[in-house]
Amino acid sequence: NERRATSRSPFKELRRRPAGESLRIKIAEFDEQINDRLFLLLAMPIALADMMFVLKPFNLYGALTAVAISLIWTLAFNGKLFDLLEQRRKYQLGFDGERFVGEELSRLIAAGFEIYHDVPFGGFNMDHVLVGKPGVFVVESKTKSKPMDESGTKEYEVVFDGKKLQWPWGAESQDIEQARNNAKTLSKWLTSAVGENVAVSAILTLPGWWIERKAPCDGVQILNPKEIIRVCDSQDVELNDVRIRQICHHLNEKCRIEIQ
Repeated sequence: NERRATSRSPFKELRRRPAGESLRIKIAEFDEQINDRLFLLLAMPIALADMMFVLKPFNLYGALTAVAISLIWTLAFNGKLFDLLEQRRKYQLGFDGERFVGEELSRLIAAGFEIYHDVPFGGFNMDHVLVGKPGVFVVESKTKSKPMDESGTKEYEVVFDGKKLQWPWGAESQDIEQARNNAKTLSKWLTSAVGENVAVSAILTLPGWWIERKAPCDGVQILNPKEIIRVCDSQDVELNDVRIRQICHHLNEKCRIEIQ
């Protein structure tokens, strides 16, 4: 404690947020809540058990009452605890997916791209932003567990029909709309910051899934993470070095994290 009070970190901030940073923080909050629930779950039965050993002589009615109270207490806390564990599992899945996509995207550095993760925007975060000569890309990661079919085989394919994603459990379109809205939001913000129009391309990526595209999607490319590098690096040059530096300056300012 004394050393901690007389020393400090050699740097004050991280220049860029790591992939999945906001999810990592949320998982840490869930861990605290789960630990608190576990403590409360165990505290009452342990206290009642200790009391039964202390009290003399042994009272059968008192012991049965203690068991009943412990069961009621356990049932009351189990529901909330299981709910917290399930929510944490979902956030962990999303975090793992963003980290996986982040590792894939790091290969674009060799192609001259600047990469930003978990970019904060008033109440939500954009998973990944790529800036290079081919332009600006915003990547939305959606990580979903693979269900098992009756034979025990994992179903791994998602079909895009031009409007919706056809998952093994049903059709969804909200992820596509989120990616499209992210591109509009980022374009508007960068255009205001730079002073000239900055176009942003939207990418929705689905880690671990095979994607069958039966039709093109207006304004959003739906890709496996391994496809992003090829798609981004094959685009025609749209940005010069000056514009890239301007865009990266504003993103650097937005993505800083202070070190406590």
